[in-house]
Amino acid sequence: MTNRKTNEPDLWPGGVKRMDEKMARFVSAGKMFQKSAVAVMTTAIGTVFVLGGASMSAPKVQMTAQYTGKEQHGEAERGAPAIVVAKGVEKLSDVTLASSTGKLQDLFERIGYKLDGVRERGEVPRLFIASLPADLKQMRRADLRKITFIKSILPLILHANELIEQERLRILALREEAALGRRLAPKDIAWLTDTADRYGLNSLDFEVLLVRVDIIPPSLAIAQAAEESGWGTSRFAQEGNALFGQRAYEAHRGGIVPKDRPEGKKFKVRAFDHLIDGVKAYVHNLNSHFAYEDFRELRASLRADIGHIDGYALAGSLLRYSERGEDYINTIRLIIRVNDLQVFDAARLDANFTRDPGGPDA
Repeated sequence: MTNRKTNEPDLWPGGVKRMDEKMARFVSAGKMFQKSAVAVMTTAIGTVFVLGGASMSAPKVQMTAQYTGKEQHGEAERGAPAIVVAKGVEKLSDVTLASSTGKLQDLFERIGYKLDGVRERGEVPRLFIASLPADLKQMRRADLRKITFIKSILPLILHANELIEQERLRILALREEAALGRRLAPKDIAWLTDTADRYGLNSLDFEVLLVRVDIIPPSLAIAQAAEESGWGTSRFAQEGNALFGQRAYEAHRGGIVPKDRPEGKKFKVRAFDHLIDGVKAYVHNLNSHFAYEDFRELRASLRADIGHIDGYALAGSLLRYSERGEDYINTIRLIIRVNDLQVFDAARLDANFTRDPGGPDA
């Protein structure tokens, strides 16, 4: 696992100025877009983490059930990763607490979640886990461990990309309005200002912002997560839901001290409450940190030239992600190629994923 990084924004902290009010006057009103609703149920044994896209005009998800131990889905165990299957936008179809890879695989089987099905149809269930099972490392078959890891994190990556795509669509719509000479509403100006700030821009430039607000190909994200976390078995993944080896340099940031940290160094590996938090931090890091300008420029070129973003090609722009340089890129590309990960770049979360009674997974 590579844990020597140059990819953390904390290395180069810097303030970002708000968009000038005079510039804001030239921007005009846009459409109302969907935003993601995140609901959390706090239980007596832990937290059940629920994610799903919800329309701004749709009713809020109401979840009041309290789990105190032995419930209708079986006996829950302290420290078990929380798993939620959410079909549709607002509907919560099932809640399961799994404490082992066996129970997690049973859940995959019950809902018909198979990678062969994803490869064939591009449909991924809205299943989100808070943490990886502690016994993942004890799985004897490496191929099954890889399958479990991919199926666990693919929905999380796709969800993070959904949020990015919603932001991108809104920016595109507002850019079109501005090009027509129309004036943006104050709420849209405020949103653009905040978005430019979050992505590390000193002022608003639609084209520059669109280069940053874009998705990360699942093939690339899965390969990097696999390399950085040992397919989910590393101490950082198990104890801190950290899949991408991101570092924390500020004293107030939470993190885990690496056992092999060089003497005199004070960095930690960032830790997160849930896996999705780490995925979002990884995506934002690639989209905002100056070290990945080449990555973003290549991504924009791929989108313009071939109409989609190729994770295998994009891996070549990550020279600064690891001190290993070219060796790291070669490793990521090998993981993508050997595990046939590129097919997942076309996958999408499916609100109506149904059971597939097909054969064994692959």
